[in-house]
Amino acid sequence: VLFRSEKGREWGEVARVPHDALVAADEARLAQAVASHVRSGAPGTLAVVLLRGDLLTALGGAAGQPVAVPHVGESCRLLPCDAYEVSISHAKHTTTTFAVSSVVIGSARRPAWWLTSSGFLGRLNVAPNSHPNDGRADALVWSTSDLRTLLAIRRRMRSGDHLPHPDLEMTRGAAVRWQTQGSSRRVVVDGRSHGRAEAVAVTVRPDAFCLVVAAP
Repeated sequence: VLFRSEKGREWGEVARVPHDALVAADEARLAQAVASHVRSGAPGTLAVVLLRGDLLTALGGAAGQPVAVPHVGESCRLLPCDAYEVSISHAKHTTTTFAVSSVVIGSARRPAWWLTSSGFLGRLNVAPNSHPNDGRADALVWSTSDLRTLLAIRRRMRSGDHLPHPDLEMTRGAAVRWQTQGSSRRVVVDGRSHGRAEAVAVTVRPDAFCLVVAAP
């Protein structure tokens, strides 16, 4: 269970479930709530119970399985998490959205750029050194479309031992950017499609919300 920060310090604090905690069915809805909170300028930290998502996989949950909802007043752990402001440059306009877990560019057959907060995309341990509260974005850059190579990499990703690899590069920072080298590519943010883009810029929003999880 991932209850330690990148530097080994204890992550979060034991508390009681706040009376104003929101419940998000998935990461896309969580991102919408975070975006609304940030843009409104509301004081305090948004506390959210997440029912399903890759963030929970990083905490030891089974991939894709829902969790029980902790009730107001029950013992819990409040885990501060980063969010990501995502600027998507389409052919004729630019849109901005928020992410809390992942930005995936490209297709399964032609992956281009995978950003993940928790390190996980489904059952794949894409970025083993990533942490949801380390103040940085971790993006995996793909440079191959050979099917045999792709399948071999994905098999190794199940155990997180795919790095280093000559066709993969991990970039990290408070801000990261992808730029197409050819045609526009499909962009999926926290499981939701955002059309095709020619460039994507991601900026970390540290401590944007608190994840409410049952106390161990």
